[in-house]
Amino acid sequence: MEIRHLRCFVAVAENLHFGRAARQLHMSQPPLSKRIAALEDELGTPLFNRSKRSVALTAAGRALLPKALAALEAFDAAAAAVRSASIRSSRIRIAFPSDTSPEVLLDLVKALGPKDSEVNIVEATTAEQHELLRGGELDVGVLRHPYETQGLWSSPPLRQTLGVVLPSSHPLARRKELELRELQTNILIMFPRLIAPGLYDELLETCRAHGYKPKRIMYGIRMAAGLMVAESAITFRPAHFIVPGPVGQTPDLTWRPLVGEPLHWRTSVVCRRNDPERRTRAAAQVIFEALQRHDHWSPDTNESRAKLRRKRLEASEIAQGR
Repeated sequence: MEIRHLRCFVAVAENLHFGRAARQLHMSQPPLSKRIAALEDELGTPLFNRSKRSVALTAAGRALLPKALAALEAFDAAAAAVRSASIRSSRIRIAFPSDTSPEVLLDLVKALGPKDSEVNIVEATTAEQHELLRGGELDVGVLRHPYETQGLWSSPPLRQTLGVVLPSSHPLARRKELELRELQTNILIMFPRLIAPGLYDELLETCRAHGYKPKRIMYGIRMAAGLMVAESAITFRPAHFIVPGPVGQTPDLTWRPLVGEPLHWRTSVVCRRNDPERRTRAAAQVIFEALQRHDHWSPDTNESRAKLRRKRLEASEIAQGR
């Protein structure tokens, strides 16, 4: 018994007319009649009572119909799942934060150039990417530290040191460098916590530890420059946030470094730990290199030194038999 025989049987059973069933199946009537006859021979019983004017199901036909429908449904579902898996295997889904440069995306598209693969690129926050990665709906993301790493593979962290951005007319703008505690009376412009909860909490905790507890926090990303000028507020950004140039390129703002460089952003390229696709890790490597080449990210040497210290400590404990 073949699935095509069951498909023919169901078409005739639903139409109770061989001609209409043949048209529905896009075939001529004689081959359809032969398939029904072959099915009846295999089962050893008639499935239809035929006359010149009508076609009716026999008791055996009525018993077979629900089973045949279930078999066809299961077969079609299995075939759809295989097709879907095939499509997914040729597709790679990648997300970036909103501040990623076009040059990074261009490097990625050039590197993943096979015509038989589809690259889906979306913009998403760290929180959104983390949820999508854990749910298997994203292949590669670029996440800001800290985040829950269980089940995920992460590249070595990259780092950007943050300084203070403030209006050029601000009294502190005349200083060459600043300490966090000197910002105590200033309004702070921050990104909304839901974008990267771990980073948000880490930045404010570091500020408090160094004597700066903002009297007020305002939220803005694209409007941050305007809010700073309007409210005489401050924010924390890497030095490249200030672009020298004509009007329209943050001419009313100034960047100043922080003593001791206490604040920073760290980012990693992330994918699922059990992802078997080589293209996934290849894409992650391309992005990792492009972020350093185009977007001012540098290897986190502090993290590298910390890992080295941990390895040396572990080796020492092993040598001492602990």
